[in-house]
This record gives sequence, structure tokens and C-alpha cells, in this order.
Amino acid sequence: MKRLLLLPILLWVSLSLFAQERQITGTVIEKTTGEVLPGASVFLKGTTVATKTENNGKFVLRTTKTGTVELEVRMVGFVNQTVSVKGNGPVSVSLAEDTKALDEVTVVAAGYGSPIKRSELTGSVSTVSGATIARVPVSSAAEALQGKAAGVQVTTSDGAPGSEVNIRIRGGTSVTQSNAPLFIVDGFPVDNINDIPPTDILSIDILKDASMTAIFGARGGNGVVVVTTKRASSGKLSLNFNHNTQVRTLVRKIDLMTPHEFVKVQYEAAVGDNTRRQRFRGNFGNPLDFDLYKRFEGNDWQDEILGGSPLSHMYNLTLNGGSQTLRFNTSITHHDEQGVLIGSGVKRTNVNTKFSAELSKNVKLLINPRFTYRQNSGAGAGNVGSGGIIGVLRYRPTNGIREFSHVPAEDIDPDEERLFEYNNPKGDINQNYQKGNNYEFTNQASVDWNIMKGLTFRTLGSQYMAFNYKDRFWGDLTSDAVSNNRLPIVELESQRRNRYGWTNTLEYATELDKHNFRFLLGQEIQSSAQFTSSNTSRYFPKEIEPERAVRNLTLGTPWKATSFSTSPERLSSIFGQANYNFDRKYLLSLTYRADGSTKFAPGKQWGHFPAIAGAWVLSQEEFLADQELFSELKVRASIGKSGNNRIEDDMWRYQYRINGTGGPGWGESNETGYEYYGNTGGGTMPNPDIKWETTLTRNLAFDIGLFNERVTITPEAYWNTTTDLLYLSNIPTTTGYTQQMQNIGQVTNRGFDLTVNTQIIRKERAYLNATLTFGAGKTRIDKLNGREDVLWMTPSSGWKSSEADYMLKVGDQLGLIYGFVYDGIYGFDEFDQQGFNFVAKPGTVNNDALFGTQPGRPKFKNFVDAEGEENVVNERDKVVIGNTNPKFSGGFNIAGGWRNFDISANFFGMYGFDVNNATRYTLSSFENNNNNYFNILPEFNASNRWRYADDVYGDRMLSNALYVQQYRDVNSNATIFNPVDISKKVTHSYFIEDGSFLRLQDLTVGYTLPQSALKRLKVGSLRVFVSGYNLFLWTNYTGYDPEVDVQTGLTPGIDYNRYPRSRNFLAGLNITL
Repeated sequence: MKRLLLLPILLWVSLSLFAQERQITGTVIEKTTGEVLPGASVFLKGTTVATKTENNGKFVLRTTKTGTVELEVRMVGFVNQTVSVKGNGPVSVSLAEDTKALDEVTVVAAGYGSPIKRSELTGSVSTVSGATIARVPVSSAAEALQGKAAGVQVTTSDGAPGSEVNIRIRGGTSVTQSNAPLFIVDGFPVDNINDIPPTDILSIDILKDASMTAIFGARGGNGVVVVTTKRASSGKLSLNFNHNTQVRTLVRKIDLMTPHEFVKVQYEAAVGDNTRRQRFRGNFGNPLDFDLYKRFEGNDWQDEILGGSPLSHMYNLTLNGGSQTLRFNTSITHHDEQGVLIGSGVKRTNVNTKFSAELSKNVKLLINPRFTYRQNSGAGAGNVGSGGIIGVLRYRPTNGIREFSHVPAEDIDPDEERLFEYNNPKGDINQNYQKGNNYEFTNQASVDWNIMKGLTFRTLGSQYMAFNYKDRFWGDLTSDAVSNNRLPIVELESQRRNRYGWTNTLEYATELDKHNFRFLLGQEIQSSAQFTSSNTSRYFPKEIEPERAVRNLTLGTPWKATSFSTSPERLSSIFGQANYNFDRKYLLSLTYRADGSTKFAPGKQWGHFPAIAGAWVLSQEEFLADQELFSELKVRASIGKSGNNRIEDDMWRYQYRINGTGGPGWGESNETGYEYYGNTGGGTMPNPDIKWETTLTRNLAFDIGLFNERVTITPEAYWNTTTDLLYLSNIPTTTGYTQQMQNIGQVTNRGFDLTVNTQIIRKERAYLNATLTFGAGKTRIDKLNGREDVLWMTPSSGWKSSEADYMLKVGDQLGLIYGFVYDGIYGFDEFDQQGFNFVAKPGTVNNDALFGTQPGRPKFKNFVDAEGEENVVNERDKVVIGNTNPKFSGGFNIAGGWRNFDISANFFGMYGFDVNNATRYTLSSFENNNNNYFNILPEFNASNRWRYADDVYGDRMLSNALYVQQYRDVNSNATIFNPVDISKKVTHSYFIEDGSFLRLQDLTVGYTLPQSALKRLKVGSLRVFVSGYNLFLWTNYTGYDPEVDVQTGLTPGIDYNRYPRSRNFLAGLNITL
């Protein structure tokens, strides 16, 4: 009976206790981006009660405690946060990045083995977190890296939407081949990361020395960029949406002549030739009427072509969820970027999916398919008609006497009117059709088998396929069609690329007391090939639409057809690594890799790449145990070798092709009809002796943490020596060829990197962090093979001067511009007058080889005299007139927050380098002017330049002796030459400019809604932000932008025909459901 009475009492007590249990709910987000943080730990302070956040960042914590309680939220890489909770929530917790905690963030070596804690690294690595990248609302991961890592230069080739982003680590190690690093995305090598959406990225690790890159062998010579995208995680389904809209505007314009100044200088070009003068007067009128042009502002074609403010959009949707055994993460991103050049733009769609499954307790499967679609449209900077941006700038600001005519509409010939309407840059663009469609498919799968404790086998297979198609159409009024019976032209190009890879690794890790070991063995094979073809047809019907023409080539007449396929490139590798540390204080790493490449002949195919690195963590020593200054003090040193095989396939062997006439081409018969020929259409002679280009890298660094990691400093010094440089050399034509791939010499690259991180404010509701990155380095040429110690280079940027402008010279730096030293203009006192002719006095420098020796012509200094050529300026007088290598480059980044507000700003700059402003040269020249009537820079206005025609009647002042005194008087104050006298390209110092600059790369201000507002909206988190990109540029450079063409190894620093960078303003939001 007592037991029966006790039962309801116990039931009442248990119900009472159940009623007292609280469920505290909330969301954990990243402070600066508003993104949710799955996997964060939430503790009830002072107890063992804890939980973790789900994929959507939400958590539920159960407790029986009443009243106000404190929750402590922790996550690796972030500052712990404590919040007080009175009721049951929901609460919102924002976590800020923590420099000290980031020491525990791991680096994944491209799928080779398990992650390694940063504190146990012996090599040089810079890491940029996904949160840092997310603060910069740019379209690609590569752009977001600028100024974020010491010793890493990130530049865009120009300002076009989707333009190539170049990354160079420590200046690169090759002077003759590509200096691009190896890019690894989730363990798979890719060509670049320009199409990786920043919203997909978990972290980017930049590996800079041989102890980190040697395991990648042939591909790691210029450093390695390892991108890890966001992983799949278990929990409830999480949905994250990101969007931004931006508007672009032209940052600066180049000033050009007004119509009045334009017609005056053009007349001076025509006045000396009766035919040209008559033609000029028929177009622009009589010199007596030139003042009428003062009433016209003229056509500013920069406003017409580049003056728009197009809108661009980005959308990203991410789904994440699953169970403990089966998880997935899918990200879909769409970019629609429109450029300031009318008709130019890029549309990109990325789909990245990760599936992970635990097949058993010891076996895990990961599948990672990716798809990218990219559509480029518009003529682009180099294809506005046939003149590019240069054509826009040079086009005449007035159409002459037509501006004054009042011809009745019925009297206008429709064909002539149509020609007039389209025969300008805007009409040229409207008649230019260009569309490129690129499809990329990547499939990747891996299996991890934990054989026993510490022993893991991994196999990784990958496949990459790319299909690129490009359609071009030139209408009947374009510059290209004019020379083809004024009928449209169509060109179709296609390219197919394939790449396959298979990697197997066996890893063993163990601990014996304070001794820690990790061993890795691996094998890898890769194969790639590509096929390219193009077809061009012309003489299409005059009024045909572009879309119809590119789909119906049979409507035109076949003109050109080419196809090219490479031999499959194969790379077979074996590698191994051994890591040891004692008590986490003394660290040692040994690496070895051997690569066999089909790009070299048998006997030369294998390259061997060893490396050794060590580190000493002094802050763990007892003699530093009692001090409070150093929270970390570590010294690292490494030396190792890496390789470079980035040359075309089949450079070592003869190839064969079918010859319709039979025989090898020397009059001999051959029954099979085969003939020998070399690469590049028969111009390249095979060389079976070429071998690997190799780089020996040394690195010395310190990792210093001060005041409990409030300040961290990492200075690093490096010294790289690259030998057996691979270069396509010119050879005597008596061989029957013009070029041959050769190993030509050796260069040395020395430099210094510095990274400083500071936590200026670290409070519960406010924080402010700042990062400074700095890099400086020099590359010198130590040795060149052959008889000569110099090698002249011709630029490949579209700018072709009369002579080579760059030179490899033993003892000199790379990237030096050679040319003539401008010495003003010739004055009358250097000549004897004979009638209306002027004869140079004895001792006057002779410039006949350049622009002539006459009053007013540009004058150049004479440095070297040969016998019989005293005071004569020629090729021997070319000296170094510019250095394209920055003395240093760096970035300054700040990130802060107060309550729910966040702000970030990034500055980037380079100091002490020169730019060849070839665009300015072209706008100061009459080369190819004749009847084109190109515009000129205003610095050559009538009050500054040398003059040849009088202001009243427009007569040529050198036509007879009566005008000579007037000629002298008019030019008594002239300070600069007349562009009329510049008829060819000659590189000289007048157009070499200091390119030093400091840029406010981006500025972002965001606000994360408080939990009370989120509860009403029924969302997990919501952040809104506004941002500006390329906001300010401090520079003395006169062109559009000094950050041009700095990545070209041999001929950098040329500003010619560049699509100008825009200034972007955008607004966006991040929302999690």
C-alpha cells in the first residue's frame, strides 16, 4: 500500500523537474560577414552541459538552471564569446577571428596526407581565411588575394569583366617560361582560380618555399596556391543565400585635343603635300575658318564607348546537410558582369557539389563534381574594330565641315549616311559580334581507408574536360570587312581539353612518448591533351545578322581553316615525406619527389626534387618560460629543389605530317608521303638534349608572437637560384629552322617578406584588427650560355617598337627597359641657315637614324662613338631608361566591428617601378595617320609644340626664305616636338613614367540584424552591406592605370591598348534560413 502511495508522489516530482528544464535557442554567426558558423561549441558556463551548432548555425541547449545564465561559445580560429541569457532566447552570437586561434588551423597539402597543424609547419605558408575573402565582394577568389599575403603579387591584365588575374609568388623563379604558381582546388590541379566564387571558399593557403612545394615536383617551382572549398557537414538542412548588385564607372579619362587644336595640328601634317592639303581642306575647310571649330566641344569617344554605368549582379545559393554517415554541400553561383566598354561582359555559372559518405567505420568516400559555364561577349579591349582602345582614343573629335553643313535629308545618299554613321568606334563596336562559350567539367572522387591505428591509405581519381567555343562576326562596315569587298566575315574557333589524374598515398603517424612521427609515400600519374581548330569564311550577304551568319557558314565563302592537336602530355611521379618533432619544440621535415615527363626525350625525362626543413620553437624552452613578452618565438629554415617543364609538347622530337606531293621537301621522293617538320609550322628545330629547368630555394624565417598574440610578426628571407632556363632561342636559318628550345642560363632571385598582424581592440562588443604585408625582391641574371652574354627581347604585348627594348644581360636585373635618352628638341643655334634650309653645325648630335636632324625634331643623347660615326645616335646608344621591378609592394588591411556593425578596408600599392606608357606615345605620333586624322594629346597644343604652319593663312613657313624669320619667331618658345615628325615607334625616356601607386582596393561596411529582428523575419541570420572597389588611386602616372602588364617575365611594364579599370559600387545581403 505504501508503494502505491509513493508512485504518484514520484510521478509528480519527475513532472515538476521536467517542467523546470529550459531550452535555450540561438544562432552563431561570423561577425564580419554574417555567415552562419556550423560546428561551433556552446557551453553552459561553469558546467559540463554543451551542444554544437547545426548547419544553419542554430543550436538548442537544455538546462534546468533558472534565471540569468552565461553561455560560452567557442570555435577554432575565433575569439571565444560569452553572453548572458535571461529567458529562453533566441540569442545571436557573433564570433570574430582570432590570430592566436588561427595557429590551430590546418593546411592541406593538395590531398597528400593528413592536415598539418600550422604550429608544426617548418615551411613558408601564408593563409587567407574564407571569412577574410568573403569581406571583399569581388567576382573571383584570385582578386580577393591582392594585398593579403606577403611576397604575393596579384594583378589583373586589364579592367575587362572576367579579365585574367595573374598571381606571382616572390617574383617567380623562371624568366623565360610561365611564372604562374600551381593551383590546387580540393586536391585537383587547375589552370587558374579566376572562376572560383569567393562564397565557396573555406581557406586559401599559399606555399612559398621548397620545403612545402617540393612534394609537387615539376609543377611547384613557382609556388603553390591551395584552395579548400567549404565541406559537407551533418545536421539539419541549411540554406544560405548571397546577392549583390554593383554599378561600374570609368575612374579617369585621358585628355585629348579639342576640335580647334585637332584641325590645326592635322593641317600641319598636310601642308607640305599638295594632294594631302587638298584632301584635308575638302574635309575640314580653309585654315582661315579654323576659329569656327572653337564653338564645338567635339565628340569625346571615351564618353561614348566607355562612359556608361552598367549594372552587374551576383547570386549564390548554398545547401548543406545530412546525417553522420551521409552528407552533402551544394553551391550554385551566377555572375552577370557588364563592363564599361559598351557591349562587353561576362556571365558565369558555377555549380560545386560535395558528397561524403562513411561506407564503414574505417572507410570514407568523397565525391566532388564541379561545373563551370562562362560566356564572354563584346569586342573586348583589343578588338574594337581593329584599333582597340587605342582606336577609340585616336579617333577624330570632329567630322569637319559636315558639322557646319545643312544638307536636306532627301539629298543624302542612304549608303553614304550609313557609312558615316558606322565608320567610327561606336559603329565599329555595333558591327562587331563576339561571343565565347566555355564549359568545364571536373569530376573527383576519393576513398580513405583507415587500415589500423595511424595507418591510412587514400586513392584519388580525377577527370577534367573543357570545351571552348568562340564566334566572331565583322559586319560590312567594320575596318576588317572594308579590305574584303566590304562584306561580312565570320570566324569560328573551338578547343577541347582533357586531363586525367590518379593519386595513391599511404600515410603512417605515431607518437612515442615525446617523439612524433609522420611518414607519407605516394604515387601519381597524370595525362592531358588538347585539340584546337578554327574556320573563317568571308563574303557573306551584306545585311546578314550575326547570329544567322555564325550558324550558317555555307552562306559565305571558305577562307581559312586550321587545326592543331598536341601529343598527350603525361607525368608519372613518386614521392615521399617524413616529418618528425620532439615535444613540439624541434621539428624536421624531409621530402623527395621524382617526376617523369613526356616533354623531354628518353634519358632526360626524370627530374629529382629533394627538400629538407627544420624549425625550433624557442618559446617552448624553459629559459623563456617566465617571460611575458613572447607568446611565440619560432625560427624556421629550409632548402630544397623544385622544377619547371612548362614548355610546348614535342619540342624534343621530329613530327610527321602527310605531304600531298610526297617527299620530305628537298626534292626527294618518298612512297609514304611523309615529311619531317618541327613545331610551330616547321619553324622550330627539335632538341633532344633539353632538360628540366630547376630552382634551388633557401628560406629563413621567424614566427614571433607578442603580448599574448596581440601582435604577430613573420619576417622571411629567401634566395632562389634557377638553372637550365628553358627558352625558345633564335638559331641560324642555315639549319633550315628559325628557333629551337634550349637551356640557356641561370638567374638568382633574392628577397624579403614581412607580415605583421595586430589586434588593436579586442573587446566583447568591439574589435579592430590590422594586417601589414610587405615584399621586396630582385632577380639577376648570373649566366647565359653561348658566346654572347646578352639576349635581346621583343615585347609581346602588341607594342612593337622599331628595335628590341628588353635585354637579358649577365649581371643585370630582369625587366630593364632599354632605349634612347630624350634630350629635348633641336634648337636653331645648332644649325647654320642656308636659305630656308638648316644644316647641322659640326659637333651637333646626328639623329638621322631616328627622326632626323632638324630644328624642332626630338634629340637623343649620344653615349658611344664608333670609328667614322662620331656624334651619331644609333643602336649602340641605347641604355637602361626604366626598371619595371618594384622596389617593394605591399598591402594594409583593417577589419573591425562594433555591436552589429562591421567594416573592412584593404589598401594595396607598389613603389619604385617604371612603366613604358606606349599608349601615350601612340597619342603623340602620326604613324599611319595619313588620311585617318588621328587625335593627339593636348600637351602638343600650338603654344607648346614646334610649328610648321603660320596662324593666319596656314602657309608652310619653310616653303621659301621669306618665312624663315617668322618660322624662327613662332618657335622661339617651343618646348616639345611636333607629333607630325613622329612616324615610327622608337622607345625613349620621354614616355617612361614612374608607376608607383597606392590604391584603396576596397571598403566594405556591413550590418547584421539583431536576433529580435531575425525572430520576426523567421530567418537564422541576415547581413546587409555596401562596398566600393578601386575607390581611390594615388599616383603620378598619366595613363588610365599604372598596374599594367607586370606579370610578363621578359618584357613587362608596357601600357598599350589596355581596357581601363573601373570603379565599382555595390550593395548586397547574406541570409541564412
